[in-house]
This record gives sequence, C-alpha cells and structure tokens, in this order.
Amino acid sequence: MNKPTLLIIAFLITAFAPVFGQEKENTEQPADSLQQKASQSIKEKFPRTRILNFEYDQSLSRDFNSELFDQEFQEGEIKAQRNFNASVNIPIYKTRKWGVTGSLNYQFSEFEFDNIETTDITVFEQDGTVNFHNFSAAISSTYFSTLFKKPVIYNASLIVDGNDEGLERLKGLAGLSFILKRTKRTTITLGAIVFIDPTSQIPFFPTFTYNHRFKNSKWEVDFILPQRLLFRRPVGKNGRFSIGSTFGSTGFYVNVDSPNFAEVFEYSQLEIKSGIIYEHRFSNYLIGTFQGGIQNFISNRLTEKGEPTGDFIYKNEQDATGYFQVGFSIDPFAGKKK
Repeated sequence: MNKPTLLIIAFLITAFAPVFGQEKENTEQPADSLQQKASQSIKEKFPRTRILNFEYDQSLSRDFNSELFDQEFQEGEIKAQRNFNASVNIPIYKTRKWGVTGSLNYQFSEFEFDNIETTDITVFEQDGTVNFHNFSAAISSTYFSTLFKKPVIYNASLIVDGNDEGLERLKGLAGLSFILKRTKRTTITLGAIVFIDPTSQIPFFPTFTYNHRFKNSKWEVDFILPQRLLFRRPVGKNGRFSIGSTFGSTGFYVNVDSPNFAEVFEYSQLEIKSGIIYEHRFSNYLIGTFQGGIQNFISNRLTEKGEPTGDFIYKNEQDATGYFQVGFSIDPFAGKKK
C-alpha cells in the first residue's frame, strides 16, 4: 500500500471527526455543509491532503540481513535512511455533492549503506549512498450523500506513478465511509476500500474510526484502522500534542541492470512509528509538524513490477531504530473556510 493510496483512503475514513483548532464542541459552531466539514477534518488529520505539504524524515542507524530467492544474501548496516516528500492537491470541480481533486506527489528516498558484503549480484544495497526518485499523480472523484439515513462519502480514484526512468503503473480504488454514531464527544465511522490493483496484498478491507474526547478532560483518543492510534490534547491556543503509533509505508521503483532479472521492481517497506507528535498552527494558512520516536519495520520486500507482493524475490529484516520528521503544510484557502 503506497503513500498515494493511503492519502486517498484518508478521504474515506476520517470525514467526520472533531477538528484541531476549533472550539471544544463542533455542535456549537454554525451549521456547515457535509462536504466542508469533511474536507476540513481530513486536512486537520492528514497533512498530505492539504494544498501544499512538504515533509522530511530520517531514520537512524540499524543493522539488516536479507534473503534473495529464499537464500541468505547480503547483510550490513543502514547508517541512515532519508525521505523527502512534496505533495500538491488541487480542487478541480466542486458542487454541493460532488468534488474532483487532482494530486501530484514527489518522493526522494536515500539509503546510506555500510559494511555490505560483496556479492556478484546487486539488488540495490551497496556501500555508499543510493538514491531513488519517484512520482505519482491521482485524480479522485468524491460524492456526498446518505445511506440508511446516515451521511456517507463515496470515492473513486485513479493513480499513475513512476520514477525518473519513466511512467510505470496505473491503478485504482473505490470505497465508502459513513457515520455509525456522532455525539458531542464521540464519533464512530465505518467503511470499506476495494483496490483495483493486482499487486495488492489485500484486495478488500474494512475501515473503522473511533474518536472520543474524555469527559472533563482535554485529552481525546483517535483510532483509525489501519492507520493510527493516538492520544491527543491541545497545547495553548495554536498547538496540539499527540502520543501513540502510526502505520505507514515507503515504496519506490528499483531499476535493476542485470540480464538475470526483470528491468523494474517495486520495493515496499511497511513500518510502525511510535512516539510523540507536535503540531503548531502559525497562521490560518501555515501548519508545522514535528514527530519523533521509535520506528519498527514490519515487512521489506522487492517484487517484480506488476506482480503480487506475495511473489517477492527479495526481503530484508531491519532492527528497530530511532527517527524524526519535520513538515510544513500550506493551504491558501483555509482563511476563506473559517
């Protein structure tokens, strides 16, 4: 599950939760349309859904060992892994019930290896620094309606991606999300996602969110299956502090120059980051984020392009390590939505 896919899922599973920077109870705010509430809440929870977002993260040194075709392969040290991500989301068309958004994403990934054993075959590990440049574009159509007398959001998305060598794949997804319960302190939603992608490990999965503000407390719990479990509270007038864990992925295309291999592979790295997050709203238009803690690597696989990830030819295991991430988001239209 790559980052553009996770970004689009965000449009489906977080549409109705309370919003950072508002008053304590949303019910005290002036009535607003379902679409405006959904858009505002999504942008508060997921920086990459804002108009402009820039992130830099770095994980620290850890040892790794790997297997190629189920045989022991290389081992060594990843001294550092650095990622830079820039995303743009442009509203293309909007009515009271329909919305169409175009998204562009650039990801730079850099691995710094050391003490790698020399072999006749090189996948992408080698002593020194290895860089990867990946791009993606998506168009997403969202429809706001009701189901069983409950507000519901439908979404269909088309994604194309590639790297600096050219375009690689076209994929899609469809889904829905609707409210099960909404009170002053509790919001519960349920939904589902279907992937139009033969490489997906799970072609279908349910989505579930639970947001609850504790009584007579500034703390709240924010649970989003499968993306996060956070405990949060406001800090001052313009800040928010969170502690917990988030699930994510880093993926990119790898071009292999060897007559015994296919030309293009996909590397997928699934990870859980646990620690703290601090967000600060500098203005209506600018939000900064810092997070850091421990990063655990769940699955790291290399698969031929277009093949299911279960048919991987290479995998590695990496020790847990520390990480930090900084980001800035800009939404030029935020002031008009107050």
